[in-house]
Amino acid sequence: MHSQKDIKKLQQIELNLAKKIIAICDQNQIKYIMLGGTMLGAIRHHGFIPWDDDIDFGMSRNDYDRFCQLVLNLKDDNLKLLDFRFNSNHDYPAKVIDQSIELVNNNVASKEIIYPWIDIFPLDGMPANKFVRKIHGTKLMIDRALLKLSQLSNGVALNNPNRTSFEKVVIKFGRLIRSDKFLKELKMMQLLDRDLRKYRYQDCPYAVNFMGAYKLNEMFPRKFYDRLKKYAFEDTQFTGTFFYDEYLKQLYGDYMQPPKKNDRDKHNVGIKQS
Repeated sequence: MHSQKDIKKLQQIELNLAKKIIAICDQNQIKYIMLGGTMLGAIRHHGFIPWDDDIDFGMSRNDYDRFCQLVLNLKDDNLKLLDFRFNSNHDYPAKVIDQSIELVNNNVASKEIIYPWIDIFPLDGMPANKFVRKIHGTKLMIDRALLKLSQLSNGVALNNPNRTSFEKVVIKFGRLIRSDKFLKELKMMQLLDRDLRKYRYQDCPYAVNFMGAYKLNEMFPRKFYDRLKKYAFEDTQFTGTFFYDEYLKQLYGDYMQPPKKNDRDKHNVGIKQS
């Protein structure tokens, strides 16, 4: 677990990085939205969840693609985009990292050096027809499971408390048979990316942040991702859904009730000691 001093330092680094990302969005008319725990933090704590250092933003698929290209073209030595389409790494969806400080990731099998990051999630369309939506959702779940099975040695957070019992069994089985030896990560990412893009965001009545922690449970009527307002977040403001109450209830239930201590700090990263 983080020390409280580490958490505060990491939160400030994340906040500074988020402000740079928002500046890029504002300068280029890109709409972004706080997602998951970031939205929860804004409502429950007016900033970070105290034990968390995480910030997550979402963008419609078109804005997501534009944003990624903009960050790729930045002339900033510390800011870098990680995305499987543009550089050799394991990231889908994209991350923006700050290379000015090193962290240690204790979640993966081999403890690796990483950098402070903000996840940028694509918001994708889901079809109007309930039956077609169910079929598409099932295909996406299969794609995501295959991707995770291709990443067991380097891309799966082994101690994530949000995993279902079924997912834990699949991961254990995958490690037993060493599924990442015969499932090719890049191909699995390409398959998932292709299927997520099947229905255009702007043409659909529903949208999903499928790559978020809650997968299909992050599917809402598209207005939840389109109708936005500003919320206080630490010493600044970020944009979130106007329908925050319905959004947070669907993800967290009684969202004003903090989780048990064992369910906190899922990233389990720390500042590298020099």
